[in-house]
Amino acid sequence: MNFPNFSKKMGVMPPTSNVSPSVVDDKGSGQITGNFDPTALERGAKALKELDQSSNSKKAFELIKLQELTKQKEYEKQMEELALQKAHYLSQRTRIDNEERRKTINYQQEQERLTAEYKTKLEAEAYQKKLLDQQRQNEEWLRNQHEQYLRQENIRKRNELELMNIKLKQVREEKALERENMKAKIHEENKGLIERERKNLDIHIKTLKTRADEERKTKLESINKYFEQFNNSLFLFLNDKEKLYRFSLVVTLTAVGIYTTKHSTRLIRSYIETKIGKPKLIRETSLWHINKFFDFFNIKKNYTILKQIATGTYKTNKNKNIFDEIVLSEDLKEKLTWSINSLKNAKQYNLYLKNILLHGPPGTGKTLFAKTLSYFSNIDYIIINGGDVSALGIYAPIELNKIFEFLKKRKKKKCIIFIDEAEAFLRKGRNESSNHFSENLRNALATFLYHTGTESKNFSIILATNCKNILDTAVLDRVDEQYNFDLPQVNEIKKILTIYFNKYVYPLKKYNINIQSCIDNMYLEELAEKLHGLSGRQISKLCLNIQNCVFGSNSKVISKEFIDLIVTWHLSNSMEFKKNENDSKQSLTTTYKDKQKTPKLTNTFTSSDTTSINKPNIKIDTTVNVDKQSNHLNYSNSGHAYVKA
Repeated sequence: MNFPNFSKKMGVMPPTSNVSPSVVDDKGSGQITGNFDPTALERGAKALKELDQSSNSKKAFELIKLQELTKQKEYEKQMEELALQKAHYLSQRTRIDNEERRKTINYQQEQERLTAEYKTKLEAEAYQKKLLDQQRQNEEWLRNQHEQYLRQENIRKRNELELMNIKLKQVREEKALERENMKAKIHEENKGLIERERKNLDIHIKTLKTRADEERKTKLESINKYFEQFNNSLFLFLNDKEKLYRFSLVVTLTAVGIYTTKHSTRLIRSYIETKIGKPKLIRETSLWHINKFFDFFNIKKNYTILKQIATGTYKTNKNKNIFDEIVLSEDLKEKLTWSINSLKNAKQYNLYLKNILLHGPPGTGKTLFAKTLSYFSNIDYIIINGGDVSALGIYAPIELNKIFEFLKKRKKKKCIIFIDEAEAFLRKGRNESSNHFSENLRNALATFLYHTGTESKNFSIILATNCKNILDTAVLDRVDEQYNFDLPQVNEIKKILTIYFNKYVYPLKKYNINIQSCIDNMYLEELAEKLHGLSGRQISKLCLNIQNCVFGSNSKVISKEFIDLIVTWHLSNSMEFKKNENDSKQSLTTTYKDKQKTPKLTNTFTSSDTTSINKPNIKIDTTVNVDKQSNHLNYSNSGHAYVKA
């Protein structure tokens, strides 16, 4: 069925003929064959006939028509979209052209600006070059002027020098002529004078002889007259008994006065030194001397005491606790209490005083123990350093004698002599021919042994040393008790930290420094465990170092981390110090062991020697406890005590 009008209207190509002049080979070889199958055309024709005869042919035609309209609308829509795309492309092209034109204008402006800048730069460089050329020309002109001036100056100086040389030559010639004339004149004058004196020589000799004779006669007459008067006066004086008696009396009284004044002055000086002076070896003392007189006028000290009295914080030895400022182990506390009671009773009943040896590592409180013992027993103390004795050399025995004589003149007043670093002059080696123990130290040791050979009611000796094994056996024999000061334990370190934190760290609050609340007793316990193995002095230095670091870092807050950092630094330094100390102590002990020899009993003992034989030192591994009611000693196996049997 054909629709010629519809096909033209829709612009559809007319259907091609179904008849094909040739058929392509099915095998794809591209060759045309003459075989043709007409059955397909027959079936198509048959279908068209059936469609024309069908009652729905009209509807089918309408349907095809609608389909063609739909395709036409789609084509129109595509044409509109293409038109829109074309308009969009045109606008895009216009925008791009405008953008390119704008960029071109900007580029031209930028090029013009760069050209102007480059032109300005060239002009500036040309101007700068012109200035440099002008400056160079000016410098060249100045240099030429300066060189010309120097040349003129050199010419002027040369001319002046030549004129000066000419004048100097003229002056020299004039002076030479004057000198020659003067020589000739003096020569002529001297020649005439010599001739005149030669002619008058006899007259001069006679004149000198006459003058010498007259002077000799005058002197002889004066000497004779003087001796004649002296003889007459002496004769009269010897014949006058009253004058002779007065003269003898005056001479005698003058000699007696000079002698009396000399020795009385020496006695008065000795008395004054005894009363208000102190020997040179004494480092510190509680005895009254001239320096304590000026303490009454110490305004700052008196103000502090008055302030403590007004606030009720002033404590005397009556209401002051012994262990407020000293931390000791329980064993040493008992020994300290016992020693204080012993000294008090010895002072009250005028008994003999005992000698004590304090040994242990440095900084464990040996000196503080001795001061506390003296303070609470109401006995004066003297502190001597062993190094001062060894430094005196040949004067060491003299100064030691002065100290003991000084104490003897105090009559019934008792005193504690604390010798720190006693090993400096009381060590072993006096019986050995060694350079380590000089003759001066032997004399000092002998002087000490002489004054401490017997018990005394006037003084008690307290020796302090870091190593007791190097002390002389005679010194150890004079010791009644030996106290060992070990390093503090954890609970003692906590008490020491509490004391020094209250002294150095907590007072920093008044300087607007905040101390965190975490720094409390629990933290001090943790810190005490870290500091186990340090001495009391090292712990005090740690607390003082915290104070110094706070001011040094300008920190306004004291935290745990801050203190832990300082503790780490301090422990590293302490470990290094302890290593060096152990090395030195080991070398010192080895030296003394090498030099120590086995004693040989070659002397014959007499009855007077039995006292020293029957007094050996016995080491008893017990703790001395004081029974306050019966004042007896109780011993237990919980510590160490050294008793002279």
